[in-house]
Amino acid sequence: MNQRTLIRNADVITMEDACGEIRGCDILIDNGTIVRVAPDIASSHGPSCEGAAVVEASGMIALPGLIDAHNCMWQTVLRGYVPDLWTGNYFTRLLPLRRYFQPVDNFNSGCVGGHEMLSYGTTTVVDYCHNIRAPGYADAAIEGLRESGIRHVFTYSFMSELPDAFDSEAARFADARRVFERFDDPGSRTTVNFGIESIGTANVAGQLAFARALGAASCIHLNAWGDVAALDNQGLLGPDLLGIHGNLLTDEELRRMARSAMPLCFTPSADVQGTPADVVRRAAEHGVPVVFGCDVPCHVASDPMMQLRVMYAVQGFIDGLTARAREEVTGRRPAVRPGMPLLRPADLIRRATIGCAQVLGMADRIGSLKAGKRADIVLVRKGLFGDSIADDLCAHLLLQTSAREIDTVFVDGQALLSGGRLLNHDAGRTAQRVSQSRAAIFAAARNGG
Repeated sequence: MNQRTLIRNADVITMEDACGEIRGCDILIDNGTIVRVAPDIASSHGPSCEGAAVVEASGMIALPGLIDAHNCMWQTVLRGYVPDLWTGNYFTRLLPLRRYFQPVDNFNSGCVGGHEMLSYGTTTVVDYCHNIRAPGYADAAIEGLRESGIRHVFTYSFMSELPDAFDSEAARFADARRVFERFDDPGSRTTVNFGIESIGTANVAGQLAFARALGAASCIHLNAWGDVAALDNQGLLGPDLLGIHGNLLTDEELRRMARSAMPLCFTPSADVQGTPADVVRRAAEHGVPVVFGCDVPCHVASDPMMQLRVMYAVQGFIDGLTARAREEVTGRRPAVRPGMPLLRPADLIRRATIGCAQVLGMADRIGSLKAGKRADIVLVRKGLFGDSIADDLCAHLLLQTSAREIDTVFVDGQALLSGGRLLNHDAGRTAQRVSQSRAAIFAAARNGG
């Protein structure tokens, strides 16, 4: 791998307030780190570019790699198993299949899912793994992610299918500690966090204390009214605890989250399926940081940009309902004013890059294009059919491109996708891994294990 790369003449979305968007800009990468972001670097800093591999990016938009804040990657080999979340099959049919997984199935899911996410311009995924039934399952999942090359925050969840092979909570904690000590390395592409069981289970406080003693962040599913109040009453809220979903949270609970700087992850495709979806607006109005995730590969592709597009459309609808409930609206749409609409394209791209990096405590390394940060960069072609007239790169990305325009993906300065094709990826081997895992899982289910 060439240690030095020069991306030339891109239109760059830096996600740095001081720089914003820069047209006709170069990016110099050295040993995985962004060295400089400026126009015409070769002319002004010629010696620093000597020996650099040149990537010609004319007609492309460069942006920080997308970050998926919540994805259950272990489900990748069962993709499309639950196309309709209204039926309840996710809980009654999908989750029980965990008892038939072997560690190799976690590996296959991590590897295949990591490659899939890279193909959609994702450079970091928070992998929520609630399929750790015995020692070795977490290790295999992480090794699969590592093989794909994607940066990952592996979330070791205590919420697994029962019965499992751990004979006590102490044994599960011992395995979690071993995984953390073996794999967590902020200087690498692997970080280990923890997933706390839902409110109402026996030892939520103990699990959170375990994670905090290791200095690791955690997340918890918020699926019921009163979940945040229950946590707060025990003194458990904090910026290191990411809430997932939160459709039923009250305004008072959101105020409690804001006071403790506790963020929220909303997963659009799953969280608008028959559920109240106004929590994003209410959270924003109360000062709660909100990020987004794909959630469940058994239902939807691991494509964060698609989730942003879903959110853009749904939030526009919710904004209209909100305005009509608060004031008289005589026209087709409410008047544009501060906070209305809530999410413009630039807001959504920001939440999926630097905003998510801030929530994850990783903004010193990723999330924006700035000298000194790791070179997690995506190049997107503006498309076959012409640039946008409006001078808004984020709007063009969100509304005028698709996955077919993703040209190049760098993680740590290493090109993992180039010319729209995944590198070091064997499509035949991927298909084999998926089919082998599916066959083994369903055979075990038919035979009762």
